[in-house]
Amino acid sequence: MTDATAAGGLLLGLGALHGAYTYVVYPWIVSLLPARLARPGAGPGPRLISILIAARDPGGAVAEKVAELLEAVPLESEVVIVLDGPDPAAVAALAALADDRVKVRVLERPQGKAAALNCAVAMSRGEVLVFTDVRQHVAPGAVEHLVTALASPDVGVVSGSLDIASSRGSDSLYDRYWRFERWLRMREAAWDSAVGVSGALYALKRELWSPLPPGLLLDDVWVPLQVVRAGKRVGFAPLAVATDVRSGSDATELARKVRTLTGNYQLIAWMPWVLHPGKNRVWWQFMSHKVLRLLTPLAVSSFVAGLLLVFGPWAGVVGLGGITLPWMVRPASVPGGGVLRVARSGIALLAALVVAALNAARGRWDVWSDPARPTFADRGDG
Repeated sequence: MTDATAAGGLLLGLGALHGAYTYVVYPWIVSLLPARLARPGAGPGPRLISILIAARDPGGAVAEKVAELLEAVPLESEVVIVLDGPDPAAVAALAALADDRVKVRVLERPQGKAAALNCAVAMSRGEVLVFTDVRQHVAPGAVEHLVTALASPDVGVVSGSLDIASSRGSDSLYDRYWRFERWLRMREAAWDSAVGVSGALYALKRELWSPLPPGLLLDDVWVPLQVVRAGKRVGFAPLAVATDVRSGSDATELARKVRTLTGNYQLIAWMPWVLHPGKNRVWWQFMSHKVLRLLTPLAVSSFVAGLLLVFGPWAGVVGLGGITLPWMVRPASVPGGGVLRVARSGIALLAALVVAALNAARGRWDVWSDPARPTFADRGDG
């Protein structure tokens, strides 16, 4: 065995070990951990629920979402909307609702989601803060399930369960990945705390709120980690369902994943205590669930380099073909196109990880992108 072959075997092993632990072993260990039930709540429920929405360029869609919430939530509640920049269409549509429970503020210029949420919380009066986005459909009873789970004195924030429906009726890698992610968060919450919550729908006890730093990308990870630091648990309510519709476009999902993954790097840069096992109660979960996933491009590079050293240039030719073929052939035009579709989604996810790492290396956090999504009426079955 040559030195090159030995080095290649080591690189192959390191890449394979990373993938096996991050995506198989860690979830398997979490699945075996016993559930620790939170103490039941005592005393009366909250007198008022504040439902908060921060939106940019929503048009009339925000009024549709607010009308849906007003009808679906029977609890005593208010809906606070902060528009991140002027939007006459949205303002007119909200004014047409003519409901005293609705509060609206328009920021003079776009300042980002964090600033809009800070403003919304300052305007609100509720003891429980429920955060949601314009795009997702919130199922009847979802907010009540969040409030019930939040009643425990052990719990500080509760995530809803985001369901993904494809606009093309296909079961893509994104859909499978999200089902895996949702299951993993639920298991982490059963043991102690989920590492993050779903930004589409989550509820927080007001006394645990602290203003978000300007420019923050991921309130749905920042907020739960602050709750953990305060000694409370991050819960998961599987019956609090919000449904989103994926566009089916790799470009759209790539933009979203770049923002999310860049946000994870931003959290580490702005909240370095999360990397300290003595300060972060969920350090093992955070490292396994978040940090090691960010290192996936490095692990893949190690694996590919090992293949080249062990098997020679032909391994590079085969690998290059595996990368380019899914983009040269339309999946729907060939038998077994589903495999090509999964390969394309996988390559897009890997590309998002690389772009996010480059953003972090340059300190570029201004990557907010929320492309328009299809509505349920647009969803096809084919």
